[in-house]
Amino acid sequence: MEAKSTDKKSLQLNDNGQLLGELIYESVFSLKAGIRLNDSESYKIEPVGFLGTTITVAKDGTEIANLKMNWHGNIVLSFQNGQDFVLKAKGMFQTKFILENTNQERLVQFDPKFNWSKFDYNYDITYDKKPDNILLVLLGIYASNYFIASMSGAMSGMG
Repeated sequence: MEAKSTDKKSLQLNDNGQLLGELIYESVFSLKAGIRLNDSESYKIEPVGFLGTTITVAKDGTEIANLKMNWHGNIVLSFQNGQDFVLKAKGMFQTKFILENTNQERLVQFDPKFNWSKFDYNYDITYDKKPDNILLVLLGIYASNYFIASMSGAMSGMG
């Protein structure tokens, strides 16, 4: 599975050449984004509050999940149905991201590849068991981008 930038604001998630969904940012320096799945479902992602420390995920105006960075430097993804997942940076220079369930079982690994000529990221995505929740995979990509931006200081003035 891979996610490839199509332009400065969009990433397409593909598996063996089949488009599974797309992550589309409102602008290059914005945390506001949308997710569009192949079954025509769409979701809106946006920061909430003065400091934007919580990011909500909504479908048809109803919040279905949120993302928050915790004190351990991990991003916690909480769905309204009670499911929680944690995105952790791994590696010597925190160059990989692991999405785990509450039992600390690795579900998906995101390996960002920076493209200097286009100045964007693509992701190689690996897993032991193929994920059936494409929304969760796309939110993992969003959370990885959020982590990279927050650690690089690129979020100053974002909203």
